Amino acid sequence: MSSKKTGTVLPVVVLVVICVVAAALLAVVHQVTEPVITQAEEQKALGIYTSLFPNASTFEDTGHTSDSCLEVMRAQDASNKTIGYVVVAQGKGYGGQVPLVVAFDAEGTVLDLVAMDNDETPGLGSKACDPTYLDQYVGKSAHELGEGDVDLISGATITSKAVLSAFNAAVEAYEEVC
Repeated sequence: MSSKKTGTVLPVVVLVVICVVAAALLAVVHQVTEPVITQAEEQKALGIYTSLFPNASTFEDTGHTSDSCLEVMRAQDASNKTIGYVVVAQGKGYGGQVPLVVAFDAEGTVLDLVAMDNDETPGLGSKACDPTYLDQYVGKSAHELGEGDVDLISGATITSKAVLSAFNAAVEAYEEVC
């Protein structure tokens, strides 16, 4: 081989080797950290569910999911009596999906709502995820609501509608499970 070809091939080979090693290291790191991250997310979700139903001894996954409904959990007391349902649903907001946890008692009344992490605009869209805004849904029965049934936030109407959409998806999931 001529020295001109060697001068061109050698850097390419070195770069390819570096890329392969870097990709392999990233794959190893991903395999090691993925179970830890998944467990932390499950613990965080369980913490939210427990805060919504402090008297629940177990949360049983009903297996119900859809595009807008991520999870439906049945809250049960120590005697395995159903005391309510926790539904995780989402609606499309300005910055992406707006996930919402809705707690229904066994009769279908909304006990509480918790907005999960999202990418809505801080100071505007994030207002629709504040507990004070979400309180307007508490006490409602498990029936879908329209835009006229809740207050929308001026300047954050897309996020407000995403919260409403997530709420309605939660209601729909609740009705299908019960």
